[in-house]
Amino acid sequence: MEARLQTGERAPGFDLVAAGSGRRVGLRDLMGRKVVLVFHLQGTAPTAREINHAVRVRFPDPEEVLVASVIDLSIVPPVYWMTVGLVLGSAYDQATREIPPDVDPADYLIILPDWGGRVSREYGARNTGRAAAIAVVDEDSNVTLSYQGERPVEAVFGALENL
Repeated sequence: MEARLQTGERAPGFDLVAAGSGRRVGLRDLMGRKVVLVFHLQGTAPTAREINHAVRVRFPDPEEVLVASVIDLSIVPPVYWMTVGLVLGSAYDQATREIPPDVDPADYLIILPDWGGRVSREYGARNTGRAAAIAVVDEDSNVTLSYQGERPVEAVFGALENL
């Protein structure tokens, strides 16, 4: 079983391709920004939406705080990856309808399929079908929050406001 990351620990690097937008997202490219990673599955997607919406209200500029959903798809056999990719793309398209027309959806809605589950494992995210796991990473790529529990929005804001 993977250990949860500790505050102050260097965040594990990653490089994933976002569903829907096709944007390549890597932690190295996000240096200088605060990053909120929400690890979830379909059953905990409402938590991810709640966090994304709350962060966007308080921090509307994605250059200041980037929010991304990371979905561990390691249990999906490769033969189904194309189908799952289409489903995620459809979810992205549907969610973009809720974004104001003057913003780029690729900056506001980032769904990162973690096909092999490596990123989720390295961040210690487990049982994300029951409760979303959250990691907040500072501008220098250090973990400031590694959390899985109740009241995730408050936990995220507590971490962001201390940066």
